Amino acid sequence: MSHFEKKQYTSTYHFFADGSALILRKALYGLKQAPRLWYEDIDGYLQSIGFRQSAEDPNLYLQPGILLVLYADDLLIAHNGIEGRGRQIKELLQKRYKMCDMGAAKRFLGIEIERTKDGGFSICQRDYINTIIRRFGLMDAKPAKSPLDPQTDLANTCCEDKPANRKEYLSMVGSLMYAALGSRPDIAFSVTALSRYNVQPLEMHATAAKRVLRYLKTTAGFQIHYRRLSNPITIIGYTDSDWAANLTTRKSVGGCVFGLGNVNVNEELVISGLIHWQAKSQSVVALSTLEAEYIACSHATRESLWLRRMMKEAADGMAVKISDGPVPIGCDNQGAIKLITSGVVRQKSKHIDVKYHHVHDEQMKGSVKFQYVTSESNPADLLTKPLAVPRHEQLLQLTGLTQSDSHTENSNTTDETDHGKGGCDSLAKKRGCLR
Repeated sequence: MSHFEKKQYTSTYHFFADGSALILRKALYGLKQAPRLWYEDIDGYLQSIGFRQSAEDPNLYLQPGILLVLYADDLLIAHNGIEGRGRQIKELLQKRYKMCDMGAAKRFLGIEIERTKDGGFSICQRDYINTIIRRFGLMDAKPAKSPLDPQTDLANTCCEDKPANRKEYLSMVGSLMYAALGSRPDIAFSVTALSRYNVQPLEMHATAAKRVLRYLKTTAGFQIHYRRLSNPITIIGYTDSDWAANLTTRKSVGGCVFGLGNVNVNEELVISGLIHWQAKSQSVVALSTLEAEYIACSHATRESLWLRRMMKEAADGMAVKISDGPVPIGCDNQGAIKLITSGVVRQKSKHIDVKYHHVHDEQMKGSVKFQYVTSESNPADLLTKPLAVPRHEQLLQLTGLTQSDSHTENSNTTDETDHGKGGCDSLAKKRGCLR
């Protein structure tokens, strides 16, 4: 618990008839100042023992050869294998705070981590998915092979459907969002589409959300595998868009995926595992597929620049070298690539806002390199539209999402392991947690 900078009083009228108050010496859980005071306390201590805060992500702290991720009072430490470095950091933290050392990371924030025989590791959210399936009573529901039915029009304005239970709907969408952000890029578009109806959801939207849950039940063991790579490691991206996808606003949906990998001798993009993905409605109405793809390329460029800065920062002192070359990004629209390469504004593109033309500048500086890929081999298509089952399964292979062949040691645990009274995460809530 952190100390207050100023005196804080608590009312004790339930105990003292004269209405006297007590002075709080430390911030308690539940006070609105507590999160900020805790952050200031641990941030100051981490910097006092030699860590510096990342310029790209305030939750990432760095020392040469050591990375520390802070999320509330949970910490995850990675180091370069030098004996004693990780143990020394843990001992310093345990002297300052009451913490439990949970050893090698097997689970963090609901994400299960499994080391593999090839020297890599895999992540999945099997237990979390099973938990939300039980929460919404879908344990006996029929399986689904894709998140959304491409024949279903969620924006059907002529539908006279009944309003859905908004509280339950928001709970479903929020639960799906956490899975999409953690390890399931295959439902990222579905969450984006369902979130449009958070204000006034109808039964058809609740049914669609339950279909995504049934899909997760079918594919609960899907994992992202990160194999060991040779230096230098390249950040590889793909981008795509679906023109005028929103039938209400006619705005397009853009998507991008990034992974770590190597570029082979034929300049083919080979990804080990996805590290970043995003599905997002564009903020303007594009007048053509070229414009929609161009805007998506601009967004992917911004994401790639941020990712490379963060990866280079994190690689300091590690046995990892991030390539200094341009970030290759695959795009399936040759008109957009030509506009990016030439920078020539013509009759059909002169209206495009200047903020999107920075993509040409970054291409000329050598920060990114857009290259053509066919639509069939573009995994970003998974994040722009609902797809038929064969196409969806094809793109799953391109993104590297695979069914887990074996269960981790914690795979059969229940919800209480993560959040229950006897679980380690509940102990972390009280004492802090080191992994």
